[in-house]
This record gives sequence, structure tokens and C-alpha cells, in this order.
Amino acid sequence: MFKILTLLLSISFFESKKNKLINKIDSIIEYSIKEKAFPGAQILVLKDGEEVVNKNYGYHTYDSLIKVSRNSIYDLASITKPTAGAIALMKLHENNLLDLNKPLSHYIKFFNKSRVGDVLIKDYLQHISGIRPWIPFHSTTKKDDGQFKRKTLSYKQKRRYKIKLTDDLYLFNNFKKEIYNQIKKTYFVDSDTVLYSGLFFYLIPEIVEMQTNQTFDKYVENLFSSMNLDSILFNPTKKIDLKTIVPTEDDDFFRNFQIHGFVHDEGAAMMDGVSGNAGLFSNASDLSKIYQMFLDDGFINDKKFMDKKVIELFTQYNNENEKFYRGLGFDKPKPVYDIDKCTYSKYSSDLSFGHSGYTGTFFWVDPKYNLIYVFLSNRVYDTRENRKIYELNVRTKIHDLIYENLIKIN
Repeated sequence: MFKILTLLLSISFFESKKNKLINKIDSIIEYSIKEKAFPGAQILVLKDGEEVVNKNYGYHTYDSLIKVSRNSIYDLASITKPTAGAIALMKLHENNLLDLNKPLSHYIKFFNKSRVGDVLIKDYLQHISGIRPWIPFHSTTKKDDGQFKRKTLSYKQKRRYKIKLTDDLYLFNNFKKEIYNQIKKTYFVDSDTVLYSGLFFYLIPEIVEMQTNQTFDKYVENLFSSMNLDSILFNPTKKIDLKTIVPTEDDDFFRNFQIHGFVHDEGAAMMDGVSGNAGLFSNASDLSKIYQMFLDDGFINDKKFMDKKVIELFTQYNNENEKFYRGLGFDKPKPVYDIDKCTYSKYSSDLSFGHSGYTGTFFWVDPKYNLIYVFLSNRVYDTRENRKIYELNVRTKIHDLIYENLIKIN
């Protein structure tokens, strides 16, 4: 009787803490929407594999026409790096198709005899190569007078212009070669610490295709589909109604249209919407299930999808130099916590990992506490100049509350 009473009290206490957490999250999000940090959001929290929070807030846009639902699909931006790029390489590594200690040129011969090609795969994944953070590929398509250069863009679809950037703008089919040339010739910053860069992740699709004879999007989507996760994909309009997809920026400098159903990242758009840097779309539910699989040693519903040791290798990669704090494709807690530079909670354990996305997205996994937090929004609607999500520190405040209400903080 005493044990039953103790259990009931424990359940009651947890429910009370959960309800307080939800109320506090509601308050933060409602204020953030009022301040126009973003028009809407999805928040999902899993503790010990169970949903503690699964809520949808606001609308797709500020005109309040389409409510955010659990089926709403968001542009994940750089969450693509771990969720498509790293996961694809994890599967290659598991199947002995990728050696992390080999240089890039071993897999893509185009980069032979270049500094870019000499860097080891593991160093790119940890962001310690020193390669520059990004290249504005789109800026090289126009002349000084604003007109498109020859063999770049066309306002009509033609035989040589089939990469669809909008309904009225098409990229030259072979522009990928120009992107590769720019990466090959780019500069490095010599440093002994992390320099975050997305350039290597644009190249992951070719590594995957060369090793598997499958296109990158098919390889990734087939893996997710085998997990019964069909709402996480590239170029979502091929399967999902536009009304379900949340729009992002009103682009007034390159594509000159409201980005909706197309990837926000210009580089990924120029790769036909498919890259390891950006391009993946999902709802919070499907994204959380992928990382619950990580916590469940690679299993979903008793079916194994990934080797436990590979998960540990990529998410808990140990470095002799403590300045190299990242995992292999995954962000990790910095050696010194700085609230102005960290999206994750100050309570996150050393085992934790995750990633943020430029469009206003974030996920974080903490194996120590069996805890997953997913936050999806379109803070770049309708302009990337909107930085209120950072000014209000929305994602981090909620992350702190999750720990304070669900975990016994020492």
C-alpha cells in the first residue's frame, strides 16, 4: 500500500511539474509571437522516451491564415548537417564505406592536389579544418549591373536550365562545377580552435553517391522511410501540399520571391535543393523520433537502424585538444558556457549534443538525462534581419526551464 501511495504521489508531482513547464513555455512563446520573433513554432520534449510536451503555436505567417499544427513542415536549415549529412556518413562508416581518417580527395578526385582535398573527413566534421565559414555562391551569378552572367540563370526553363530556384527562375545545369571550383580555390584560416563552416557539407552528397550508387536525397529519405518517418525529406513539394509547408524569407536580393516550399539556403537551392549543409524539411515529431533512436541504441520498435558504437563515436568524439569541443557533425557543449554564444541550456551535460538552424530551429539530446528538446520556427519570416529570437533568447530560456522542471539539478 505504501509503495502504491508513493508511486501515485510521484506521478502526481511529475504531472504538476509538467503542467508548470507547459504554462511557462506557453507564456514565453505567446510573448515571442506578440513581439514578432516568429509567427509560430512547434515544441516537443521527450523524457525517457515519452512525450512531455508536444505543442504547436501561432500561424505559418503573420496574416494568421494557417495555424501551425503537428503536421506543419519546417525548413530545418543547418539541422540538415547532423540529420542528413552526418547520419549518412554514419551509415557509410558502419558499412565500411567511409574511413574518417582519409582525406576528402580519397573520395572526390576533383579535389586532388589542393588544400581542400588534403583535409581529413573527421576534421571537416569537427569544424577544425580552418576552411572559411561560407561562400555566397549566388553572388557570382550576376554582373555589376545586376544582370545575370552567361550560363548562370534563366527566367524560363530550358534544356540547359533545369534546376528550379522558383517558379520563374532556373539555374544552369552545370553550375555545380562552379560551386566546386569556388570551394577548391577558397582560403583557410589557420587556428587551433573550432571554425564553423558549411562548405564540406555541400560535398557530402557526392561522397554518398560515389559509395552507394544512390543519390543523396534518395539514400537519406529511404533510411527515414524505413523508420516510418515520411515527413522528413528534401524538396517537400514533391510529396507534401504547400499549405502544410511553412514559408521562410521574402528574398529581395537573389530569387526575388517569397520562399515557400523551396530551401531557404541559397547554396542548397543551387544544388537543386539537396545538400548536406541545408535542404532538409521536417516536423518536430519526426525529427525527435530520429534522435530517440540514438538514445535507444539505434533501435525503433525493436528494429535496428544504426550501430550503437557508431552513434557514440559521432556524438561523443573525444579530442586531445579541449578547444576542439565538437562531435563529428554534431555540436557539443563548449568548454566554457557563454549564454550569448550558446543556444543550449547551461544545465546540459557533457554527453549532450545537437544543432541549431539559421531559420530558427534547434534540437538538443542529452543521453545523461534521456532528454530530447526540439524547437522549430520560421524566425526568418519575412526577413533574415529579424533577430528577436536571439534578443529574447527564446530557445535557451525554454531549454533551461525543461531541465529545471524535469531534472533534479544538483
